[in-house]
Amino acid sequence: MTAMDGTTVQKLGPAALLAVLVVAAVVVVMGLLVSRRRARAPGRPKSRKVGAGSDVIRRDLDRMAESGGGLGESEPEVKQPFELGRAAMTAFKWDEAIGHFRQAQAQANRAQLVPLLNQVGVCYYFLGRLSNALREFRESDRLAENERDRQGRAAALNNAGVIRHEYGELDGALEQFGKALDLAREASDERLAATCLGNTGTVQREKGELDNALKSHQDALSISLRINDQMGVVSALGNAASVRRDKGDLDKALEFYTEAALASRQVGDDYGHTLVLGGIGGVHNDRGDLKRALRFHEDALGGARRIGYRLGAATELGNVGLILEKRGVPTQAAPSLLEALNILKTVGVDRGEPQLLQGLSRCDDELGRTRMEELSRQAGLTAEDAAQTLDWVDQIRRRRPRKR
Repeated sequence: MTAMDGTTVQKLGPAALLAVLVVAAVVVVMGLLVSRRRARAPGRPKSRKVGAGSDVIRRDLDRMAESGGGLGESEPEVKQPFELGRAAMTAFKWDEAIGHFRQAQAQANRAQLVPLLNQVGVCYYFLGRLSNALREFRESDRLAENERDRQGRAAALNNAGVIRHEYGELDGALEQFGKALDLAREASDERLAATCLGNTGTVQREKGELDNALKSHQDALSISLRINDQMGVVSALGNAASVRRDKGDLDKALEFYTEAALASRQVGDDYGHTLVLGGIGGVHNDRGDLKRALRFHEDALGGARRIGYRLGAATELGNVGLILEKRGVPTQAAPSLLEALNILKTVGVDRGEPQLLQGLSRCDDELGRTRMEELSRQAGLTAEDAAQTLDWVDQIRRRRPRKR
């Protein structure tokens, strides 16, 4: 990928795949427009290489209840809040779910704590509180190891790997996914094994190992088809589409994304469908059809907001903002870019910020600093955050001449 100054627009995947104990996963690109070789703003922490696929959680709560430390058959003081937490997750009410799971934890035994901690971590992930999520996953792993719970440990290690992936620790993430995959296979949990394979493929893709990535996703697809896991099929199709897109085979990528979109609708998977929409928008963007790309990214943004997925919302806000800026409407582009940057800052993940800042810099050229400050306030930034963001814009500008 190249910089955004009149050149190629590309993508960034926003999130990472989580296994909720026995939760299968979908790994599909949402396509944030960002440079693969972007320049780093002075003074900013170096972030992970972007352009990778998106790993996002696929929830299989019924199966979790069957095997999650006996939670489905536990005492009422554990089972009732657990069931309420599951219902809240189904409705994407993450804070409410955490409260119910905490209530269940107070009365749960050690084996039951393993899946409960994992559930809390997943909720924190969706809320964008990644350090909290990692803490829960690590504690779940520790308890699972003590309880010799291979399935619970596989899920926790996979999820911890997801957070390491978000933080740009690609080799560490691969190590976690590899350990999780071995444990899932030992536990004969094919659905979780497919999840780990999908995550492995996502990191391989981000490292530029496209052939290896495609094989990992094809292996995950084979497992999902064999066990009739339709959500896993959606995940693997989306992943394969992302790799095809990186290989430049846009027709095949669109074919896979479209098939994944249809499958996600058939199984009532609004979450997976949202992510696939972002991938389709990315393909249209690669083809230069900005109008169609914008429509798909706006639909994906709406979906991400409905399910309370903050990283996903940041990704699509970035997509929308960069496309609007490229189409020459900076007054609409700047608020989207500012909101995306604000979410990323609060979440603690640097995902392509220089790319977004370059877009903001061009908006600043067109609109002037006073108008940009007004738009920052409208986007919900505090005065301090707005000043810091605009200072980053100035640092980016030092790398290129101001537009005359």
